[in-house]
Amino acid sequence: MIGRLIDRMRNLHNGVLGINARNLACVYPLNPRCHFPRADNKLLCKQLLAKRQIAHPKTLAVYNQYRDLLCLEADIENLDGFAVKPERGCGGRGILVVKRDADGLLRSGGEGVGSAELRAHIYRILTGCFSLEKVSDSAFIEQLIIPDDTFKDVSFGGLPDFRIIMYQHIPVMAMARVPTAESGGLANLHQGALGLGVDLQTGITTQAVYRNRHVAYAPNTNKPLAGIQIPHWEHILDMATQSSHLFGLGYLGVDIVIDRCQGPMVIEVNARSGLNIQLANAAGLKASIPWEAAL
Repeated sequence: MIGRLIDRMRNLHNGVLGINARNLACVYPLNPRCHFPRADNKLLCKQLLAKRQIAHPKTLAVYNQYRDLLCLEADIENLDGFAVKPERGCGGRGILVVKRDADGLLRSGGEGVGSAELRAHIYRILTGCFSLEKVSDSAFIEQLIIPDDTFKDVSFGGLPDFRIIMYQHIPVMAMARVPTAESGGLANLHQGALGLGVDLQTGITTQAVYRNRHVAYAPNTNKPLAGIQIPHWEHILDMATQSSHLFGLGYLGVDIVIDRCQGPMVIEVNARSGLNIQLANAAGLKASIPWEAAL
């Protein structure tokens, strides 16, 4: 048994695509730098998705300059919830999720948040605190996505999402990212979210990783992580495939969520998709792409 485990880990190590190989085989030859803004700029990304009528969260307000914030109170007055995002943010940084409680007060992460706090947060976005290149940015308010019940037994608040790796418009690997208490409700593996490998053919979770260690049960609920059937799976793969044709990029990650009422939606795409998805699937990307031919 131990010998089989060692062989499995050795085979996984040999098949893992590292950052240098990813860049040389996928990013540099397949992703022209002039097309990066189509993925990095979230509002431009939304425009491209809209042209193909691919479902995505609705933009409710945009702030390009400080004076635009004069409309902030009016923009949020009738909203029960929303998300504030930087236009060119990365890694989930700068995203603020706000909900209105039973008393009509706005809260984020359980703490009260007023218009002054919201304005201060948007100021930081505009100054580029969360942007990829640390330059001035724009902020926008987006509809609040209400997650369905797929991961209700293993998630700790927040919004689970799916990352689909596309190579030459073909899905080659997928995972679900599920928030935990440690991640603060964020679906970010680097901050402590769960990564669940997903079988591309069936849409069923196969195994999971937490803080780069394989786990069988959710840390906050002790519920099993393998064997969860993801609804709308064929539609999710189709959305990822359609989206991959819009950006002029041959290698990218498409991030999708499932809204309780509106179903699957594309929330963003990534031109430099990370490689932890291999750990979540206990499988390397080298078997799925002709990486050696590009080196």
